[in-house]
Amino acid sequence: MTVHPSPTPQRTWTLLSFAIAALLTFGAANCTEAQVVGGGNTGNQYPPQNYYTALEIYRDGDMKNAINAFESALRSSRTDVNGKWIDAIPVHAMLAECYWHLGHLPLCRTHLDAGMQITVRNRGWLGAIDWNGLNQGGAIRAGATNLWPEANAVRLAPVPKGLMLHSGEILTEQRLQQGGRIENQNLKRVDAIEIMRSIALMMYRRRVVMGELSAQEPLAAELMESTKYPSGLNSPGGRSLIGAMRGVGQLAVAEDSTVVDRVGKYSTLGGAVHPITPLMLLAGMTVGVSGDATGALDPNMAAGLVATSQQAVNSAAALEQYEFIGEALQLAVGAAGPQQYGKVEQTALLAGRTLIRESRLASLHCYLVAADAAISAGRVDAAAESMTLAIEIASRRDVDFPRLEAYGAYVAARIAAARGESLGGPEGKLSNAMGSLNEFVNNRRDRNRPVISMPSHYQLSLVQSMMGRSIGNQSTKSLLDYFTSPVSLPTWRRDPVDAIALIGLDSTPLHRGRLELAVAENNGLDVLKSTDRIHAARLASALPLRGRLMDVRSLVTDPVESFWPSTKDMVVQPPQMIAELRQRVQTSLREGADDTEPRTAAVASVQESLVTQIALQRLRIPSICPPSVASEDAAALPPGTGLLTFVVDGPRLVATLSRDGDTTGWISPAGRRIPTMISKLLADIGANRSRGKRLPDDESWRDTAAKLKEVLFPPNSGWNETGLENLVIVPDGPLWYLPFELLPASAGPDVTAEEGDNAADDAEADRDPLSPGQLWADTIKLSYAPTPGLALREVGAASEANRVAVMAGTFFAPRQKELNDQMIEEMLAAADDPLQWTIGSAPPTDRVGLGVAHLIVASPLTPNVTAPMATTTIPSTTSTPRSDASGQWDQLFGWVRLPAGGPRTVALPGYRTAAGAAKLGDGSELFFPLAALRCSGVKEITLSRWVTGGHSAATVIGELINETPHTSLASATRRGVSLLRQAELAVAGEPLLGKADEDSQDITGNQPLFWATYLTSGSLGLPAPKSDE
Repeated sequence: MTVHPSPTPQRTWTLLSFAIAALLTFGAANCTEAQVVGGGNTGNQYPPQNYYTALEIYRDGDMKNAINAFESALRSSRTDVNGKWIDAIPVHAMLAECYWHLGHLPLCRTHLDAGMQITVRNRGWLGAIDWNGLNQGGAIRAGATNLWPEANAVRLAPVPKGLMLHSGEILTEQRLQQGGRIENQNLKRVDAIEIMRSIALMMYRRRVVMGELSAQEPLAAELMESTKYPSGLNSPGGRSLIGAMRGVGQLAVAEDSTVVDRVGKYSTLGGAVHPITPLMLLAGMTVGVSGDATGALDPNMAAGLVATSQQAVNSAAALEQYEFIGEALQLAVGAAGPQQYGKVEQTALLAGRTLIRESRLASLHCYLVAADAAISAGRVDAAAESMTLAIEIASRRDVDFPRLEAYGAYVAARIAAARGESLGGPEGKLSNAMGSLNEFVNNRRDRNRPVISMPSHYQLSLVQSMMGRSIGNQSTKSLLDYFTSPVSLPTWRRDPVDAIALIGLDSTPLHRGRLELAVAENNGLDVLKSTDRIHAARLASALPLRGRLMDVRSLVTDPVESFWPSTKDMVVQPPQMIAELRQRVQTSLREGADDTEPRTAAVASVQESLVTQIALQRLRIPSICPPSVASEDAAALPPGTGLLTFVVDGPRLVATLSRDGDTTGWISPAGRRIPTMISKLLADIGANRSRGKRLPDDESWRDTAAKLKEVLFPPNSGWNETGLENLVIVPDGPLWYLPFELLPASAGPDVTAEEGDNAADDAEADRDPLSPGQLWADTIKLSYAPTPGLALREVGAASEANRVAVMAGTFFAPRQKELNDQMIEEMLAAADDPLQWTIGSAPPTDRVGLGVAHLIVASPLTPNVTAPMATTTIPSTTSTPRSDASGQWDQLFGWVRLPAGGPRTVALPGYRTAAGAAKLGDGSELFFPLAALRCSGVKEITLSRWVTGGHSAATVIGELINETPHTSLASATRRGVSLLRQAELAVAGEPLLGKADEDSQDITGNQPLFWATYLTSGSLGLPAPKSDE
């Protein structure tokens, strides 16, 4: 989870970093005695000897045997009636580290808690240490000659191999009668500094795993309480080492500003490093990469953090704590800017080559960081070389570091993208790398049982458990805000794999949690905002990186004035690659504006490669598409216009209405009855009848529609149609199949039978005699939108030309080709230079030329229900496949990808949904086409819920062809439906009708079966809000 430190001036951290560097490099020459190197073998003392053996195995990279060795050490540690003693603390800390690298966070947390509980249970042990032992011995240089010069120059503080601990008590008869743990007074030699280092390590890892949630559970605070300075401690060295341990511990209780202060005071001892120095520097860097209040890092602060990482690397190497070297460098590459990437890369390569024999763990991590730094600097070949070295280490039989392999998969994905591949494109190295990363993030298993591997996922599980206990709690709200907001820059800097894991989380349950809070508080605006995000998350769930790539495309495609205030800054002063891609895209929108030939797949591939590279960078990409709902939007709606939204929430239906500057909400508790009622209405009008007579013998469907309206708008909704001229509806679930046009109109506030007979009689007496037959289709201009944000605003770019392209099949007279062709010619005759395509001649519509402004597909089209984004806008058959080397044409996946721009309007009057079937679906086949096409830049869409064909369809499509270029698609659709409702039809001219309908008299287009199938989607075209709220 992101860290939000107390405000600390960036300059303070920068100066502090260089001060530490000076101390470590020019340590005092008069320091005496040797350092216990990395918790090395201390002989017959606590922790047990096999703990140090396990440490060596761990650092060598053999994780399985390391766990076995640490578990053996745990069994060898001291045990009394109260459980394990303090010598088990380092063992638990290192078992937690093992399970961290293996991606088993529940077991990691188990051992962290166990070690911390031992610390709390044995409070006071620091006061039993004879700290005078710190003053013995003489100083030496850090030993090994096989390190690099900077590491060899590090001075080691005079920390002895062990310190004496006063244990037990004077045994008296009274004490023996008390029972419990009985130990005679004695002295033990313990590796107290290694135990303190392990306590610091546990607190550091706890913060990494749990984020700020670590501070919300009492164990971390209890540990800080139990490790206070002993009373009467007069050893400066002891105070410094305890201060260092507690300084790292402040990280676990979210006292971030204190961590920075402690780094300055206690990261060295007399100018030399001590065993807790690397962890202190890591803790300081963890805070430092958070940047300022907005997450920004200025160049001086970035340089300071990189300098600190160099000191962490050198001190860790000198202390043989190799496992922290790669971690420090990974934080450094996250914080670095273009000026520092080279320094990080060279340090990582040097450490990787030098430490290959000492620690394959460190060497592997260093090579991965080197590749990361190189690709961040744009040096693709150098990155590939470092990646090759890392793969050689990782492929060895006894090396097992799944977490590092996931990090390597992230870097490999960036390299593949830089070489031209893209997410969502043809399968290759990029898809393989992302597959490996996803396997670790989402499919980590232990004995065939799923386990949580990523901190963000683990934190989410904790948040969800908290939601059940403290709904409405302010801290819960802030946590929900964090998990439902774009991934922060600090998270990207600390761990890009965790950032991708956080992006990949299904945020729908969290948005539903926010919805529940808003409903409980009766906050209509918050209900609307939560509804919007729930629907937006539905689209994101079907896209690579949950829509992050689509947000990048919007950044480089949309007009600057369309962005919200916080996003506009990113476009005005963009990162280099975003600026480059935006220039390319904007140029492509100006060039070839009248060309009807499809844009080349090669150009699109290059642009999509850049989109993927940007999406994988350590950048905070704001949520742009679909757009969000702003607090000021209700007041910005035009007079007489309403926004009606629905969201299915278990057995209930949550609705909002925004009009006249206000947003109100209500709940329909009869949510489970609604699908059955919709199916009955569709059956009553003949839409979902597959056999027998389709045309109804009476108008009983009106009663069904009236009952549906009562369920959707219960008495407490305050529904009022007075003055309502335009209504944009955002359905959900089975409501997508409901033709709202068929709901009965009312002149005033709705009155239902539940309000009493007298009220109903009064309403009937005041009602216009002509109004009972009126429908919403007669009194309100209706349109539909997949999300509230898309109902309010347009996104993307579209053709500014005005030419119509019609792809027509045997839609109007399936069994009479000549008549079908004649009808098509008649429809096209009045149009201004239309393009006429067939299935075989139509170009790929997902990259059609900018000269095509209006696309009409007059052919039956069946959606892909199992994979809605694979639905095509033009039917593809085995005899006329629509694909080439670049992949399948016309898919919704292709529409949302670059190149930018395409038809301004799209009409699919032959679209077939579950509304025409016996069983309704969840609306996906309507939601996804509308959402994807709108996000691709299409401004208006007309779809059918069920297929009609014949003369009835020709009446509507003729108006679409002729009127859309001169008005709007919505106006042309309404005009076509109006003409259809006045038209006379014949059974022989309607493929929808059969023999059973031949006895029907005076068939007209006013039958809902023919006209209620059409729905239009567009937006109200509101400008960008003035505020980000």
